Amino acid sequence: MQRNNASLQNKILSWLMPLMLLLILVDSSLLNRLAINALEKELDADLRSSSQDITSYLKQSGIDATDFELLENASRILLNDNVDRILYSVSNENGALLSGNKNLFEKTKTITYTSTNTNIKTKAKTSNLDAYYFFADIDNEKFRVIRSTFKVMNSFGPHDINIQVAVTLNRRNALANKILVGIVVPQLLLVVVSLLIISMSVKRGLAPLGELQNAVSKRSEKNLSPINLPNIPEEVSLVANSVNQLMRQLQNLISGQNQFIADAAHQLRTPLAGAQAQLELAELESDPAKLKSILLKVHQSLDRLLHTINQLLVLAKNQPEAVSMIKMEALDLNIISKEVALEMAPTAIQKKIDLGFEEATTPAMILGNTERLKELLYNLLDNAIRYTHNAGCVTLSINVTDEDVELVVADNGPGISMADRDKIFDRFHRVIGSGQDGSGLGLAIVKEIANLHNADIVVSEANSTNGLQVTVSFNKWMES
Repeated sequence: MQRNNASLQNKILSWLMPLMLLLILVDSSLLNRLAINALEKELDADLRSSSQDITSYLKQSGIDATDFELLENASRILLNDNVDRILYSVSNENGALLSGNKNLFEKTKTITYTSTNTNIKTKAKTSNLDAYYFFADIDNEKFRVIRSTFKVMNSFGPHDINIQVAVTLNRRNALANKILVGIVVPQLLLVVVSLLIISMSVKRGLAPLGELQNAVSKRSEKNLSPINLPNIPEEVSLVANSVNQLMRQLQNLISGQNQFIADAAHQLRTPLAGAQAQLELAELESDPAKLKSILLKVHQSLDRLLHTINQLLVLAKNQPEAVSMIKMEALDLNIISKEVALEMAPTAIQKKIDLGFEEATTPAMILGNTERLKELLYNLLDNAIRYTHNAGCVTLSINVTDEDVELVVADNGPGISMADRDKIFDRFHRVIGSGQDGSGLGLAIVKEIANLHNADIVVSEANSTNGLQVTVSFNKWMES
């Protein structure tokens, strides 16, 4: 019982959708990363502006560096923000806090500017100021901090002033979440729409297969005509052409089988009808001598019937479909040919025919089936002996070449005309005017066995006489 397999549509979707989801996931990650990087650059630029505002204020105020009381009031304007909390600190080169938030100063004063410090995230050069960006935890909150240094003049001369501005991450996180939602939601909609489009496309693309299935399933076993489906894709047309080819082969096979059955019925009916007629005469005959003659004819008819039945069985056994059940093995054609020649010797002696055998000087190794090769040889020799006149000559020889092993049966009989040579391997074909009884199946059996062994058959005139020569060429078996 055939198990139910997954549909082709589901298989295609199961292959495409994970790949598409992976592609969208990678695309969303890249877009989100690019957008966050752009956002961080903009927010860091705003933070740098705040630091520059304080620097500009200090440079323009003209106040002494030891007095930063005015900066406390100005910072409420410079660092005002409704979303984030902003802190600042101003310290001198000696590490003393001059103005601003003490917690910011204490938490960040130990951070150095070395390139190995993983807390320093970014370094920027702006207006001849070295600016460093980093994250810091202050008052149980995470801040983004910028630190910059500039020189200031006072009564004691020039010295460095360090300015730090820190901002909480509320705006940064909110904008990052909006960016994430703005990317994920359209991508999810894209997944849904893509799934619908791909499903409809796959279903529409596979529709011709359904049409082919309907066309095949609606046919009866008697309708073997070609399937004609216009406007189908090339891939489906290949399947349809294969089905049509199979139907042509089945039609030829059925036609051949029907013809074979009709011919076989005719061949079997003739000897049976003859035997029946002779038996009816025997019932009316009282003369013992005539009765014996009638019974002899009945015996001959039954012998011919038995021979035809045996030939039909042999032919059926060597049909192409039986090749999978045939055991092939390496064998020496010299040995098999010699055995069959000895078996056929009594038949040749009855007609005073000189039956000769010429074996090859080297082993004639081929890959074949012993039983069927003997049937091939028997039918070739029987045919040659049957159609060769009394006291004639029949020769069986084996020749070995570099690539082939040739089995040759030659006789000095009447031969066969060129018109009949193409027909002698047909079933139930007999040469008219030969004067010989037979079923017409012997050479048909030879052809079937030769085909099973991938051998070639050539019919020609014998070299030394005008008789017939049949050459069967087998592929030489080479031991690997």
